[in-house]
Amino acid sequence: MSRLRRTGRRRHRRALTSTARRRSGARSRHGPRGTDLAARTSRHGPRGTDLAGRPATGTPLDARPSGSPPTRPTPLRDWPLATVFTISGGSKVVRVPAQGTTPMRASRQETGCPPSAGEPASFGQLLRSLRQQRGLSLSQLANRAHFNRGHVSKIENGKRPPSVSFARACDRALDAGTTFATIALALESASRPQQGWVRPGQLPSAKRNFVGRQEEMRHLDGLLRGTEQALAVPVAVISGLPGVGKTAVAVQWAHHAVNSGHFRDGQLFVNLQGPGPGTAATPSDVLAGLLRTLGVPADRIPADLDQRAATFRSYLHGREMLLVLDNAADAQQIYPLLPGSPGSAVVVTSRSRLPGLMSVAEAATLRLTELCQPEAALLIRAIIGDPRADADPGAVDLLADRCGRLPLALVLAGEHIVSRQQRSADALARELKPERARLNLAEGDVVLRDAFATSYRALDEQSARLFRLLGLLPSRLIDADATAATAGVSQDEASRMLRGLASMHLIHRQDERHYLMHQLLRTYAADLARQMDKEAGHIQALRSTLDGVTTGAAPLSSLVA
Repeated sequence: MSRLRRTGRRRHRRALTSTARRRSGARSRHGPRGTDLAARTSRHGPRGTDLAGRPATGTPLDARPSGSPPTRPTPLRDWPLATVFTISGGSKVVRVPAQGTTPMRASRQETGCPPSAGEPASFGQLLRSLRQQRGLSLSQLANRAHFNRGHVSKIENGKRPPSVSFARACDRALDAGTTFATIALALESASRPQQGWVRPGQLPSAKRNFVGRQEEMRHLDGLLRGTEQALAVPVAVISGLPGVGKTAVAVQWAHHAVNSGHFRDGQLFVNLQGPGPGTAATPSDVLAGLLRTLGVPADRIPADLDQRAATFRSYLHGREMLLVLDNAADAQQIYPLLPGSPGSAVVVTSRSRLPGLMSVAEAATLRLTELCQPEAALLIRAIIGDPRADADPGAVDLLADRCGRLPLALVLAGEHIVSRQQRSADALARELKPERARLNLAEGDVVLRDAFATSYRALDEQSARLFRLLGLLPSRLIDADATAATAGVSQDEASRMLRGLASMHLIHRQDERHYLMHQLLRTYAADLARQMDKEAGHIQALRSTLDGVTTGAAPLSSLVA
């Protein structure tokens, strides 16, 4: 009887032990409630390991042979990107392999991953761990990353998903390389619904003979850094006189940014067809085209402008998109096209300064001028080739000068030499000695004169008349007081019209009272004035009196360069 009791007790103990082992195995496989996924073993990882490269045995990972020294975990910035982390409270698991590597068996010491269950594994927990390792408070990290403290706190606590721009800011603030950015990109890719999304790539091809503009490119790079540190959508306006190469700079920089890994969700390019009267595209039509590009069926595009703008912002929300708006007419054309969430960026090109866009969108402005002499000669050389340029280097310099170092004129001149198979730049340089001949530079359907005419036709009647008269003045330097006498208007009216011409980049302000006009624009204005005999006679009559005009300023003759 006692033997039967002992046998029964042994069977009972074995049953209890077996049950405990099964429960322990289940906990090691699935993780006890409340632990994160770094402690779990996945069937998708390398055979015999979990996704973090740790042994998939179901035994505690920190179990060591007796007497072995403890292993210190590797700092987060030294981890290979093979860490398991959670999405939306653990509903998904994403594995990011180390760049340039393939999954393989690896011990915990080799991978340097977190040691065991309960240690940081979600994005927010990893962020908090490294922040504490760096000895930073939540406020200090927020200040370094240029994000709100509450925003950082919600991400650390898993209440808000991290954006890629936030992750990059944390990488910089914590000196973590690209750790957080890579994780955020994987999280975003895994959690984003891909159905119906079209990744656009609408950028025109970059220029093969792009020369100079290094300072401008750095300025636009600064705009991109602002994307990663702020909640507002950065907007840059590239403006300048006709033919200065605004579109070329915008497209060249856009390709550079995309090749550097930015704007992975796509790039949109729209020609807004400004600033000619009656030619500018309407925001409603532009939005309809953009929504169709993003995959929205035509019957689901709202009819109302505000609703179209809201739908466009919704489609771009949370995405890293670049929007290039080329040849804008005015700020009102731009407002409805702007995205609403960080991660995207907008580059606008325009012949106007787009007044008003600064206050609404905090737009940064970038004014382009003509190239310097060495860059202008280098552009011609790049187009015509070294043999032609070396045949007469002096002619290349002379041709660059006669083209006013304006990129459009330089390109047309270079293409003229190549298409006519001329041996050097000498023949064209001599051909362009008369100033009016330079306006006729053309290749195909691109004509230099037409580029100037587009801006001229956008002027009101008074401003257009003043522009023509300025072309007949004896100097590129324009005095505001003498301009009033030339145009027969008051000084206040003359100042207003000069500011309007400067806003359109048809003249350039030098100081409070003086402006400059580019030599090719001056030639174009004079040619227009000579076509109108009445105005030409008017300016010739005024020239005899202008030298005596003094309104607190020096005579005009003293201002002639």
